[in-house]
Amino acid sequence: MTPTSETLKDIEHIHICGSEDTFCAHPRQGGIFNFGNNEIALIHNHAPCRYDTPESVMHDFGGYHSQAKILLQRSFDGGATWPQDQEVVIYDESRPIEERRAFVAQESPREEVDLSSPDSAIYFGRTYTGPTDEKPEMVCFAVRSADRGKTWDRVPSIVSPPPPMTLVHKDSHPILRMPDGTFLAAMSVAPPGQVVLYGSDDNGLTWEFLARVADDQSGNGRTTYAGLLQLPDGRLQVYMLNLNGERNAIQVSESEDGYLWSPPRPIVRVGCSPWAARRKPADWKFGMHYRSPWPLQLRDGRIVVVFGRRKPPFGLGCLFSEDQGATWSPELIIRDDAEHWDLGYPVATELDDGRIFTAYYFNVLGNESPMGARRFIAGSFFRLP
Repeated sequence: MTPTSETLKDIEHIHICGSEDTFCAHPRQGGIFNFGNNEIALIHNHAPCRYDTPESVMHDFGGYHSQAKILLQRSFDGGATWPQDQEVVIYDESRPIEERRAFVAQESPREEVDLSSPDSAIYFGRTYTGPTDEKPEMVCFAVRSADRGKTWDRVPSIVSPPPPMTLVHKDSHPILRMPDGTFLAAMSVAPPGQVVLYGSDDNGLTWEFLARVADDQSGNGRTTYAGLLQLPDGRLQVYMLNLNGERNAIQVSESEDGYLWSPPRPIVRVGCSPWAARRKPADWKFGMHYRSPWPLQLRDGRIVVVFGRRKPPFGLGCLFSEDQGATWSPELIIRDDAEHWDLGYPVATELDDGRIFTAYYFNVLGNESPMGARRFIAGSFFRLP
């Protein structure tokens, strides 16, 4: 794709959720569901937070995650407003550990849910159950909804890692329905960190390992943040982030059959960044150029990948392809006004009017605390050039 100096069009930012005493974050771990006619459901972690100690802002399950509820919000006007009377708590990680263990140990009969229905949704979570002899400390599970996220499975599906891996998790990028009615999902496993493909042939009641997609061949890094797409010609693509090791870059692997995957190739390139010119001389010099990429296939065939940037200037960016991922535009800036590096994990969907809506967690000047600016869920609307 020919380099361009064009910028995004019709950019608008909104505040979705969060206050002075909450830590709202990681919508990519929750997901977004576009049910049509401007109805959108968005899921994120929502926790009380005083921002007074390092532990209060940690991301692991000794930090804010251990206080978080998994909160679904709903918009009926294409993301413009998010009424509180539509909120649903899907899961509560602050429950006692005995209750969490009992939740993942359930084996009672499951309800029928047709995941091909436009009213269905699925959430992949992970809960800390403590060290045991039988299970890993972190358990990955899935619950489904047949009514647009109003109610959810009471009994979860447990997703197990392929031996000898001990951890598996899936950020809630959409699962993919295949022509035979089965479903595919790209997930991450560890150690070491790899991107893999799982499948379900029973509407999400069970999920089975199918193939390894990509790892870091150097052995010093990992691949993660997987997002699965299918092109019009049937090819599968998994977009992911390579962290350390061979490179720090957003990349893609392709497959004709789901089992044999091409070596990952970067879709970003050095030497043409729009960010460097916006960095102030006094800014902190280190950080991650890319975090948590989210691929989205548009109705016109283009593919856009939204990502967080954790190096000054902190913010949110994207790039797009007009030829099914063969070539890519330069990076485009959605916003670069964050105060702190702790941001990102975007989700995105195409609205009925052709705009792209992305939700993510963010922070801005004016809401600082001893542990950094307060984190909230923000949204942005934009159109590609």
